[in-house]
Amino acid sequence: MASRFFKPSRVIAVLLVAAAGLWVASGRLLPHASEQAETKPEATAATAAAPQIPVQKVAVTTAVPQRHERQVILSCVTEADQRATASSRAAGIIAQLKVERGSKVKANDVVAQLSDEGHEASVRQAQAMLDQREAEYAANKRLIERGDSPRNNLPALEAAVASAQAALALAQAEVQKSTVRAPVDGMVDKVPVQVGQAVQVGADIAEIVGPAPMLAIGAVSEARRAQLKIGQLASVRFIDNSTAVGTVSFIGLSGDKATRTYRVEAKISNPNGVIADGVSCEMGVNLDPVEATSVPRSALVFSDAGVLGVRIADGKSQVRFKPVQLVDDGRESVWVTGLEETSRVIVVGQDFVKEGDPVEAVSAASAEVKAEPPA
Repeated sequence: MASRFFKPSRVIAVLLVAAAGLWVASGRLLPHASEQAETKPEATAATAAAPQIPVQKVAVTTAVPQRHERQVILSCVTEADQRATASSRAAGIIAQLKVERGSKVKANDVVAQLSDEGHEASVRQAQAMLDQREAEYAANKRLIERGDSPRNNLPALEAAVASAQAALALAQAEVQKSTVRAPVDGMVDKVPVQVGQAVQVGADIAEIVGPAPMLAIGAVSEARRAQLKIGQLASVRFIDNSTAVGTVSFIGLSGDKATRTYRVEAKISNPNGVIADGVSCEMGVNLDPVEATSVPRSALVFSDAGVLGVRIADGKSQVRFKPVQLVDDGRESVWVTGLEETSRVIVVGQDFVKEGDPVEAVSAASAEVKAEPPA
């Protein structure tokens, strides 16, 4: 009986059934190899789908805040502070010219003499009339004091004397009008008349220019006007590269309606007359120093909101935008405020990076970086 139960065919059948059961169970409990093969590409695809931020190479320069002496630069021209014209105060013919172009004169020196035109005769006549009135007054006063003449005649006599004195003064004034005198100290620049020429009242006889002080006159913009103050030092550079130092003496209150600029004057000492009138020049007015940073002009950018600033590479080599304000302008660089500490300012490639981007910062002084947009 037992031998029939343990027949080889039956044992093999039982083993086959058990193996099949184990195989089925293994498929349910463990992932199939094909499923594992399918899972790996999905994981690889998920990993590949993660965004990769490209690292852009940029050139930087170190910008250090420092105390900056500011200047306002103005185009200017020199102009004599004292300029006046000796004019004729009477009509007549020029009898004498006491000066010529280049003559140095003092105030009240005689420049020209006009013809007499009978003025001296008028003076002599007025003097004679005054002498007569004074003699009449003296004689009648003695009679009044003795009681031989009424006292009420005295006011009339005094009035006659005063009238004669006034007539003499008028005649003498007419004589003085015939003499043309220099109104200021200086040098005669123009003499538009000649001896024998007839002139009318108010005719220009000589133009006199006072060399000291000399003015440097420029114009400042609306934005810069508030920075200027009376008494500030001004350095003036002339067309021949010579220089002089002056002080701001006038700042206009009313602007030019066409250019919206304001007149600025600086007085320059010119005792020897070395600085001529009408010379082109450049005036630099020294302003109060400020803490500022010099950056290349090309480093300036605008944010998406339209704010002026620079992009820097921070300590983690990530891009940061720093707003700045211009305080001084130069040919190659500008001075700005807003960078309170030493910064690595991006000078090449700043247009192709944005806030937070990782960058490879290379010194602009030691390497050449080609500015290209990231791929």
